[in-house]
Amino acid sequence: MPTAPEMAQVATSARAATKVAAESPEPAQVEAAPVVEAAPVGEAAPVVEAARAEATPAEAAPAQAPSDTDIARALAERDAAKPAAAPVVTPAPAPADAPAPIAPAPAASAPVVVTAPQAEPVAAPQVTDAAPVVVTPPTAAQQATTPVPQDDALAEALAAAKAIPEATAKATDAAREAAAAATAPAAAALAESSAPVVTSEKTAVTEANSRAATEDFATDLRGQARAADAAAAAAAEAAANAAGQTVVVTPAPGTAPVVTGTQTAETDKNRDSDLETALKQAILPALAGMAVGQMLSDDREVALNTGDRVVVTRADGSQEIIKDDNALLLRPGSTVQTEEYADGSSRTIVTREDGSQVITIRDADLRILRRTVVHPDGTSTALIDETAAVQPVDVAQLPAPAEPVVVMPGQAISDEALREALRRETAVNRSFTLGQVRSIPEVRALVAPVDIQAITFDTGSAAIKPDQAQALASLGRVIADQIRQNPGEVFLIEGHTDTVGADAMNLALSDRRAESVALALTEFFQVPPENMVVQGYGEQFLKVGREGDVRANRRAAVRRITDLLARN
Repeated sequence: MPTAPEMAQVATSARAATKVAAESPEPAQVEAAPVVEAAPVGEAAPVVEAARAEATPAEAAPAQAPSDTDIARALAERDAAKPAAAPVVTPAPAPADAPAPIAPAPAASAPVVVTAPQAEPVAAPQVTDAAPVVVTPPTAAQQATTPVPQDDALAEALAAAKAIPEATAKATDAAREAAAAATAPAAAALAESSAPVVTSEKTAVTEANSRAATEDFATDLRGQARAADAAAAAAAEAAANAAGQTVVVTPAPGTAPVVTGTQTAETDKNRDSDLETALKQAILPALAGMAVGQMLSDDREVALNTGDRVVVTRADGSQEIIKDDNALLLRPGSTVQTEEYADGSSRTIVTREDGSQVITIRDADLRILRRTVVHPDGTSTALIDETAAVQPVDVAQLPAPAEPVVVMPGQAISDEALREALRRETAVNRSFTLGQVRSIPEVRALVAPVDIQAITFDTGSAAIKPDQAQALASLGRVIADQIRQNPGEVFLIEGHTDTVGADAMNLALSDRRAESVALALTEFFQVPPENMVVQGYGEQFLKVGREGDVRANRRAAVRRITDLLARN
């Protein structure tokens, strides 16, 4: 096979000849170079017949440089050419007013040998017994100014690594609302004096009822139950209905154990018996009732419901995710209990084996309002506090985005370099809510992301292969070490996709994949899950501004957002 430089030389030579011919006001007619007909094996090859000339036997046509299509086809078919074919010498490109020489190129330029196609030549009569064509390579000056294909790919990868797509993002309704927010949210779960209306039983989290990073979700991106999970959900539902008792339904890995309440024949009479609905109710009741096409508050329409995530479309066409951020906290060995309040807000307590607790308060849309870690010694660390007073965000007054950490595809980054990259402080002298960091790209861009290139996913899947999880070792060590030094550290794990597929599905898939990366950091490298926030952005922030299947756009990234977050 020819090397990339050889391909470039062939293309450059052809294009140079075409350009010279096109620029000449009166192109001269050039006699076709004679061609050697193939001689029997063992005999010398006689010279001469016009190669690739668009001319009748009686007249010669002007010489034409092969097109890019000719060159590509010749390169692709060279290996199929028979060795018995006789060589034809094609001279180096010459000015249009000069006759085509029949002598080979000077010895100083080593020729590059490619093979002419054996059949179906473009814009030329069919040539039988096609022969190898000797093409003189371009001059050194031409080589210096013509990038080879590898250089093009490298240039695109470098541009992608340096890109800051958040800096040129289109403003959305969600971003504008987050920027204008000046009052702390109100929720009954935030008030110590408020009493919950429902308190679930404490439920033990085990490997059987928690999702691992190497496992997929219980439903596909259309919300359809996977076969094994549907059977488990159906069995749990049947047992609950038969007993008429309160039970905990744990149909599949990846689902938060929840108390479904008392089930009776009367309450079941009007309920859809479809297994998909049953599974959704078992996974997260708050999302199960959100049907596609349903209108929610703030003029949001449900575009997709996967059971664990709901994608809604805003009036401006932008989309956002509604999900359970507590799913990341449910690790084997812990217990979980949730208190629900009249306004739809909730307070969830996850208790670890060492006695520590993670307390998360959410509003009716499942947005985190406050997250606190209570350590075994009774001390506490505030991680997230949306009730902290912050000023509205004027995007035009924000500092310039942070320069990204450039890591080329296949390039390894040392622990020390990664540590320094994540420790870089922001240049802004104010703080923001988590909602502002998540929703306003210009705020998020104040912290440089570190792309995670070691992980790839199967189409439509969010499961990480065990061998790939080990590739996160450096990132896991660095993040775990920083949290040991400062328990208040918070890292944002982002997921991104290319433009292949529907917008809503890409958004849900990117969010699921970000969760898988965070889970892998916890399972394999003991990074506390409460110190991570996951967020998918789908195809909103493309590193390479090109539609379709683009590897650089399918990525995960991590940002240290500790310095951005406001806390009381």
